[in-house]
Amino acid sequence: MMKGWRLSVLLVMAFLLGFPDYVLSAGATTTQVVTIRVEPFAVISLGDTRGQNWTWLVVDRTGITTGSQELKWSTNLEGIRVTVQSNLPTDQQDYILRVRAVSSNSKGTSKGWVNIDKGPSDIITDIVREIGSCSLEYEASPRISGKAGRDEHILTYTITE
Repeated sequence: MMKGWRLSVLLVMAFLLGFPDYVLSAGATTTQVVTIRVEPFAVISLGDTRGQNWTWLVVDRTGITTGSQELKWSTNLEGIRVTVQSNLPTDQQDYILRVRAVSSNSKGTSKGWVNIDKGPSDIITDIVREIGSCSLEYEASPRISGKAGRDEHILTYTITE
């Protein structure tokens, strides 16, 4: 009977000696510092162009024809703007070409009708961390010189600071 009691005491002691480690590990908390680095990005593309930021546009007596009238962008930056420019120098254009952003899904500000020139012109400003989009409307009017031929543009849209 003594041997059974000793065996029981030994088992209980082994259990009790091992139990505090279990209790301590189950109730312990650990503090970890995790650093997540997010790289700045700003991406823009035109609809139906397979991710390109440019489209063609033709102006002639019959009207305006273009490859895309939808613009999409994504950025995690603040104070971003969308610009547009043409590859066709202004002095070679028979028409004054303008664009505006409409139906905008953006916190940014549309600049209304903007002339499209060789240099970049802002069409949307004050974009802040968003996935945005808009439709594009174009209008053209003949220059005063009266020679209304055919203008072939490649319009490039850029998202920049």
